[in-house]
Amino acid sequence: MHELDVATFTQFVAQKVEDLKLGEITLSNPDINETFPIAVLSNVMQSIKKTENNFPIYSRFSITIEWWTNSKYESMNLFQKTNNELRKYNFAMLGTPVDMYDEVTKKHRYGGRYEVNYNGLINSFERVI
Repeated sequence: MHELDVATFTQFVAQKVEDLKLGEITLSNPDINETFPIAVLSNVMQSIKKTENNFPIYSRFSITIEWWTNSKYESMNLFQKTNNELRKYNFAMLGTPVDMYDEVTKKHRYGGRYEVNYNGLINSFERVI
């Protein structure tokens, strides 16, 4: 059995996004001095669904990923590439995508919230149904 915590989950997702070599990665909103494009990973949450002897054997994780770029189309394109990669690990995008323009950085933001179930008995990610 393996217990997955929020920090390790976030590091896993960050590594998968980094492996795509699409841009920088951060855990908080960028400022005007950042190098763009940049992926923002935020709002990470774990919800323990099932325990055995007080050990979490089944959890749901969620994370928001946004790409900040010079154009909306570039943000959409980078987000789609990220989406394709995360689907390989059974991550599902839920809800309406984030589609905004940030006045401070003068960058477009596009992204969404992902959810995935984690099975601690077999150390694997499973689809959210």
